[in-house]
Amino acid sequence: MTTTAPLLILGTNPRAAALAATLTAAGRTTVSFGPEQLPRLARQFGLEDTRLILLCEESPEAAEAALAALPAPLARRDLVNLTSGTGAQAERAAARATARGANYLQGALMAHPEHVGDPATVLVYGGSGEVFARNEAELRLLGDATYLGPAVGVVPLYDLALLNLAWATLVGFLQTAALLGTAGVTARSVVPLLTRWLGTTVADVIGGYAAQVDEGHFPGDGEWLELDAPLMEHLREATEAHGLDAGLPLLVQSLTARGVAAGHGRASFASLIEVIRAPVTTHPPKPP
Repeated sequence: MTTTAPLLILGTNPRAAALAATLTAAGRTTVSFGPEQLPRLARQFGLEDTRLILLCEESPEAAEAALAALPAPLARRDLVNLTSGTGAQAERAAARATARGANYLQGALMAHPEHVGDPATVLVYGGSGEVFARNEAELRLLGDATYLGPAVGVVPLYDLALLNLAWATLVGFLQTAALLGTAGVTARSVVPLLTRWLGTTVADVIGGYAAQVDEGHFPGDGEWLELDAPLMEHLREATEAHGLDAGLPLLVQSLTARGVAAGHGRASFASLIEVIRAPVTTHPPKPP
């Protein structure tokens, strides 16, 4: 959907600025405001004709304030909310927006501001399929756009779940860099090896584990928890011997010890999902 009406971007943070810059570079007319500017400037820029509003604030509370400050009615307007939060917060935002007549689509931008506009950047959307279809051309300018379906609350769950994977992976990288750094190995020098390993062996393992998780069956044909446990102890010992924080190795050891205690000792590493799913009612067993 390309029109002469401006695209309104609510938000003045770096991600909102990146959205505006990307859309402007692609020839779209954009206007960016913070909530404190809206009452004074909205009509000056003809925002009563705006049909697409991108909301990207630092918090759900700030997004709500920005939306409340919008003087123009929201009837027949498409609102795409790219503000991060929880599923419950997204559902409340959708309810408030639709109560004012807006057509609502929840989005999640899974990247830093500098990645906006890269075709490989991951964005997911949920809510009104009509809003996604009408504005797909604009949304694809921001990155790879995937529509997940009508459920609004699943979008923040994707965002948080992938952030979990990103943070866990990056902390693992930092732990790796610190450990190798004790031998004078630079972080840059190991990146080609790590990225190749992640894109081949680790990616294959994830695919295999995904099938095990979905089927609820964790065969320990090639590796199992009790086989992994001594290697985890070696990692902890090496980490501590080099004067590094062992919190991450100890966490993995703790999860594995709980898995073995729960009867998964001969099951694959993927069986730890059963430990993750189980509420902790007592202190986990200490690693041997």
